[in-house]
Amino acid sequence: MTDRVTEAYLADESLHGVMGQLDLPPHFAANYGHRLVGRPFFLEEAVAHEIAADLLDFFQLLFTLPGRFFGGSTARFAEALGLPPAEAALMSAERPPMHGRADIYRVGDRFRLLEVNAGAQLGGPDLGELSRAIHEAPVLAPFVAEHRLAYVNPIGHLLDAVGRDGTIAFVEEGGMLARFAKGFASIREACRREGVDVLLGELHELTERNGHLHLRGTKLDVVVRYFSVTQAVGKSDVLVKGHRTRLYTPFASHLYGNKSTLALLSERRDELEDDEKALVDKLLPWTRYLRDVPRDEVRARREDLIVKAAGEFAGTGIHPGWLVGDREWAELLDAVEKEPYVVQERIRPDPDVVPGDPRPWLTTWGWFLTDAGFAGMSIRSMPFEDGAVVSYAGNPLTKVSGLLVH
Repeated sequence: MTDRVTEAYLADESLHGVMGQLDLPPHFAANYGHRLVGRPFFLEEAVAHEIAADLLDFFQLLFTLPGRFFGGSTARFAEALGLPPAEAALMSAERPPMHGRADIYRVGDRFRLLEVNAGAQLGGPDLGELSRAIHEAPVLAPFVAEHRLAYVNPIGHLLDAVGRDGTIAFVEEGGMLARFAKGFASIREACRREGVDVLLGELHELTERNGHLHLRGTKLDVVVRYFSVTQAVGKSDVLVKGHRTRLYTPFASHLYGNKSTLALLSERRDELEDDEKALVDKLLPWTRYLRDVPRDEVRARREDLIVKAAGEFAGTGIHPGWLVGDREWAELLDAVEKEPYVVQERIRPDPDVVPGDPRPWLTTWGWFLTDAGFAGMSIRSMPFEDGAVVSYAGNPLTKVSGLLVH
């Protein structure tokens, strides 16, 4: 089902050049300007909030899994997901703040879930800057007014959740701050537009004094965590001693962004309440631990299945069966047999139209969420012919766009 505002935009050729006429912030332009989809995207605001409400209920269901199936033990839950004990030891049993991004395909008038990402370390929160630039583009002004279009800024919602007072640092590790320097410069630029000047650093640069974490000598009130639980194990003493500095989000968030969590939920669907089953069936395709599915079944259903590394991100470790032959598929299954992988039913999304390009485009809608609800969107798209992994960091053929709601 095509959105009515999308139809109106596509029908008006005078608007089709808007993406080349945007006034983009300099750091945003340096990071994304060469990889823009040739059109904006549109969605009913009511639909955005409706799906967000379903996703919040879905996350709340995930948060109940330790208590429901593992006696409230975070250690047992983490073990079931294949996480090492040293990592589980850093995780509290307390429910983490809701901060995540759900990656979704549109199928007719439905939206189906690919995976959930939980924690503050999410790519694309600065894409709200692209939505703002589209909204403010002079060529689009009459169209924006006619359809009463607006945008939602994920960075603003992130800062609201973190708290805008005090000294905030976004902290990476393992050289990732340098590797993704353009991306972090764009995020920092977006925070400044919101009136918040954040610091950037790496985990190994943190020290502790009087219960506070310090970055290069500056006392921190909040650390927005981009480093992983694995990376934190070696610095846990400093982090524990620096308990007066808030860690956003805490390590327990990792439990609910792990693809194995979806496999666990899907596998134990029949043990849920009726309303919970309906929610899972509405959003989540069939998902299982790869080790639990007979190999002959996975081989026979190659064209309808995708295999994913449970704890990876940015498109790493994703293998669509329909893009390989039987022999390559069998070799892949042998190679990952003892690794933490899940297998998921293929979703066949509706193609999108990009003006001036005859090819059908594949779009991932990334719903940002906080405990307050819908927090903006990450739109990533590319032609179907360019693969099946729509990831800005993981696939150089992926492009981005902005979302306007009506």
